[in-house]
Amino acid sequence: MIKLALRSLLRKPGRTGLTVLSLAIGVAAFIAVVAFGTGARSAVLAQFENLGVDRLSVTRKVRPGAVNRPLTLDDVRALRLEAVGIDLVVPVVFQRSFVAHEKESHPTTIQATHPDYFEMHGLDFAVGGTFDDLDMKSRAKVCVLGATPARVLFGGSEPVGRRITVAGVMRCRVVGVLASRGRTVSSRDLDDLVLMPHSTYFTFVRSKRPTFAALDVRPEPDLPRGSAVDQITRTLRRTHGLEAGDRNDFRIESPDDAIQVADEVATILTRLLAGIAAVSLIVGGIGIMNIQLVAVAERIREIGIRSAIGASPRQILTQFLIEAVLLAGIGAFIGCVIGAAVAVAVAQAMRWDQSIPVATVGLALSFGLGLGVGFGYLPALRAAQLDPIEALRRE
Repeated sequence: MIKLALRSLLRKPGRTGLTVLSLAIGVAAFIAVVAFGTGARSAVLAQFENLGVDRLSVTRKVRPGAVNRPLTLDDVRALRLEAVGIDLVVPVVFQRSFVAHEKESHPTTIQATHPDYFEMHGLDFAVGGTFDDLDMKSRAKVCVLGATPARVLFGGSEPVGRRITVAGVMRCRVVGVLASRGRTVSSRDLDDLVLMPHSTYFTFVRSKRPTFAALDVRPEPDLPRGSAVDQITRTLRRTHGLEAGDRNDFRIESPDDAIQVADEVATILTRLLAGIAAVSLIVGGIGIMNIQLVAVAERIREIGIRSAIGASPRQILTQFLIEAVLLAGIGAFIGCVIGAAVAVAVAQAMRWDQSIPVATVGLALSFGLGLGVGFGYLPALRAAQLDPIEALRRE
């Protein structure tokens, strides 16, 4: 029966090829789209995880008509001394400005912080190292460059030990260059920054009372996040002088919340795209049904002869079902190969993980074969129910 089915399909190579192609495109689209969604989801989650899933971020909340107290060194000291279960507290302030070396100038983000910032964020160095507590106390004019300003200002030469001008007001010595981290999914350059001690920044760059854009807090590993939030809230309400009925003038956020939302959104989009791609699979199945209906109409006399010489309706039904399953199987296999190749090519171009879910490939193959059986059954049943005498009368 399989030989007969193959012989029948090869008699019409053009029609058979187009039918196989229609299902192959559907299977390839399904696999590629699911792989795209999975790769994009992994990339998005990886970017959020770079923020540090084990830390909390405290930022200032501005309330209209209320006294909005900034985040200060008093808050940092109180959290380090009073909050139970807090491992690290790192203040951070940002400023968009220029850095220059000789004739080269580059707009970047000046980030003033504490030496613990590098440990908290897991930053690696390409060359050199970080500033330390002694640099903080002495207000040393030192800085650490991201990979982008190091490349723009110094090209291929060694930056460590040389001096740059920050914000046009202070010359500082480069003590290290961070290893490249690439870009976020929104194309923001993670390497475009210059870090320095916040004591140096508030002395020479921004001469005013130190206030910070954020406090990064890392709780002890065994402390639940809810308990850490409670500890931080109680400490900051005391340092900010808030009464029992006053609302907080700060907010505490965790990357876990953003990661959960991003994961849910990415999963929904992946399922939506997979559903859209599945429509093309159904279209391919309809193509198989139409081709098989045409084949039955063309081969009515053949069916009559086979019935007359002893073929049972079950055998005729099986014969046409085998043809439909062969069409679907060949199309699904070709589609899997094309879909996997497209998914790998796009993953390489986008620098995503080149993982193609085995379950997706198995689902696409099963769905394709199921469509062959499902959409091929009606034409096969029609062929099996033909009256042999009426079939033999057809020209």
